[in-house]
Amino acid sequence: RISRKNLEGVQITLPTFEEQQKIGSFFKQLDDTIALHQRKLDLLKEQKKGFLQKMFVS
Repeated sequence: RISRKNLEGVQITLPTFEEQQKIGSFFKQLDDTIALHQRKLDLLKEQKKGFLQKMFVS
C-alpha cells in the first residue's frame, strides 16, 4: 500500500506539449511504416501463392 503522505512526496514530471507532439508524430510515422511494410508483405505472399500454383499446375 502507498499512504497519502508517501504519495504527496512523489514528484511526477511530464513532457512538454511540444515533446508530446513530437512523440505522437514519431509513433504515427512508425505506424505508417509498419502498415506500408505489411502491405508489401501481403503482396509478396500473394505472389508466392501464384508462383506455387503455376509450378504445380504446369
